[in-house]
Amino acid sequence: MKRLPIPGILLAAVLSCLPPAHAAAAAAAAAAAPALPVVPLLIGDTLDEQGKPRPMPEVKRKVLDAVAQELGVTFEPHTYPWARAERYAIDGVGLVYGLPKTADRLRALRYSDTASHNSLWLVTRSDATFPFNRLEDLRGKTVGTVRGYSYGLEFDTARGKLFRTDEDISSRGTRLTRLMLKRVDVVLLFQPDGLTAKDLEDSIRAFMAPRLPAIGAAANAGFSVLPKPLATDSGQFFAIARAKDDGIIDRINAALARIRKREEDARRQRAPN
Repeated sequence: MKRLPIPGILLAAVLSCLPPAHAAAAAAAAAAAPALPVVPLLIGDTLDEQGKPRPMPEVKRKVLDAVAQELGVTFEPHTYPWARAERYAIDGVGLVYGLPKTADRLRALRYSDTASHNSLWLVTRSDATFPFNRLEDLRGKTVGTVRGYSYGLEFDTARGKLFRTDEDISSRGTRLTRLMLKRVDVVLLFQPDGLTAKDLEDSIRAFMAPRLPAIGAAANAGFSVLPKPLATDSGQFFAIARAKDDGIIDRINAALARIRKREEDARRQRAPN
């Protein structure tokens, strides 16, 4: 049996719900519409506790959809562990999204302007919070991180010197469970910029509620998000191997500028006089 590409599967599902006449008209319109160019997009995976891929967060999906629409393309996501996604990007396999900048990566990859923003928060057990104002305050602690992911030059330089890291799969549930079990002192979590520590606490409690019974008495401590993030306004970027950049980064930058202008115009219109 011939396997439909993803757009074909979606179209077939839609057409099956329509009356025959409408379905025929919709199919004809779809066939007449020119197919959009497909651009492979490498993304770091996000896994559940069983190591299975989780759906792409809605915030990230909206960013990618907006940029794809501006470019007139379809992004074809390919998810991998971050270390492999980085290797494939440097080898020129495709565009990558969400890979933080480092000195080595900047030599190998050309980065876009900032596409979105995140804040990097520190989550602790509620019975083991500590004052945090700077990286030095992590001295002697064990920090739960995602395996193969870079949290910036300053953090990466301090690994194994100022503090140790416990690297695990990209599963928020797994890392927060290890926090409850005292395997780590603090877990790092990225959240879209604009959300407060209280917003993230509420989100974590709702997310972990069905998982807490399996943890047992250790779960009674609860979660706390420290008031000051480790990093603010950390950017999310597109990037591509320098030898493979045929102008797509310039086109992405122009698309991002148009999106920002529309958002700023909309904010001004909503602002009270």
